[in-house]
Parts: sequence; structure tokens; C-alpha cells
Amino acid sequence: MASYYYLVASLPSLRYEGSLPFTTESFLKLCTGQLSETHLSLVRSVLLGQPCSHSFVRSYQKFASMVKKELTEQRSRKLSLSDPLYKNDGDKEARIADVVRQALSLEDVLAAEMLLVQLQWNYIDELCALHTFDIEAVLGYAIKLRMLERKSLFTREEGNAEFKRLFSNIQTEIENN
Repeated sequence: MASYYYLVASLPSLRYEGSLPFTTESFLKLCTGQLSETHLSLVRSVLLGQPCSHSFVRSYQKFASMVKKELTEQRSRKLSLSDPLYKNDGDKEARIADVVRQALSLEDVLAAEMLLVQLQWNYIDELCALHTFDIEAVLGYAIKLRMLERKSLFTREEGNAEFKRLFSNIQTEIENN
């Protein structure tokens, strides 16, 4: 089992409330030469959001899928849609259902999304708890870095501008028809 003491020790800490210390591209460059080719390929897959055969990543992807399925089911229930396609017949966890219920009850869509991201962040913390300098620690870091990168895109100003743009397009389309 490979250990990556220098790489992991040299990485800045990631905090959910914190800012993005560097881009995923910079992280990948940092990993190049430090990781074996196999592990570098795993990190690259994680950063690109591709399916991965590593058990650590599969555990995270399964959890993320459970969140998505629960979200679909609860949203469809809220909209009174009874199509079996929306039913979550997969694995369930009470904490996922609780957080999804809480997120759907919020008026602020951004706050709801942040609640769901926080749930996944906490799950990565759980997965990484016993991993300090191994590939699982690096993979957990990569997943969290992707979350922070995505989270950094959520700004109210840009969101409002996009909403106004879309609303204007809809108005124009209605006027033209």
C-alpha cells in the first residue's frame, strides 16, 4: 500500500466554509510525479467526475446517488407525481431523508443546495477518518476540492443575472408567439 506523506502533508487544509485554495487542475499538476500512474489515473477520474472502480470512490458515488434518488422521490411527492420512475427503491438512510426533507422545506434554493453539499462533505469526512497519508486521503481531498470548486461558482450576483437573462428570454419568446 502506497503512502503519500509529503504530498498530503503539503496540501492546505480544506474547510467547507473556506475558500478554494487552488483549482483542480493545479491539484492534478501537484499530484503528477508524486502519485503512481494508477493512483494518478484514479485522481484524474475523480476530478473529472467519471465512474471509478476504487472502493473509496464507489462508496462516495453510492452515497451521492442515494442523495439524488431521495431528492427525486421527495420532490416528486411534493409535486404529487406518482410515476414509479420517481420512487426510490434503492438503499436508504434516515440522515439522507432528513437532510433532503430539510433542504426542500427551505425557500432559499442556494441554502438548500449548500445543505446537500454539506451532507456529502460530512460523508467524505467519515470515509477519510481512518485514512491519513494513503490514496484514500488523496481521493477524499480531490472530491472535497471538486465540491469547493463547484461551491465557488454559486454567487448571488451571478445567479440573479442568470435568472434575469432566462426570464428575459422567456418573455421575449412569449411576446414572439
